[in-house]
Amino acid sequence: MNAIEQRYPPKVQAALRHLDAAGVQRRHSAPPLHRLLWRMGINAPPPILASVASNVVLMGIFFALGWGLLMWLMVWRNTNLPAAVGVISALLAGVLFGVLMAVVMRVMRLRRGLPLWRDLPAAPGR
Repeated sequence: MNAIEQRYPPKVQAALRHLDAAGVQRRHSAPPLHRLLWRMGINAPPPILASVASNVVLMGIFFALGWGLLMWLMVWRNTNLPAAVGVISALLAGVLFGVLMAVVMRVMRLRRGLPLWRDLPAAPGR
């Protein structure tokens, strides 16, 4: 592990070592959103080990916020689109993206025979 990863919560470090040993690429085991959460000390599971529901919620919320903001800056602010329509569109896009990514992560986890986050052993104490 490199120096940056030492700032991650211990269970995340153990999970990343497990995923590295299983041959999972870092782009799947530690995407940018999760690395940011881990650096903030949030013990979120790597997406490939997370449950479908937690992936839908986490990825859907962040996608809805980002996509909604981008659409407002580039398109919606120059139209007379009601704000409610923009919010509903962003939420729908977030739900669809979250579901899609959750299914992709579940398929990848099952194909590799990986356990869920809750089934990983606790990280050894420091």
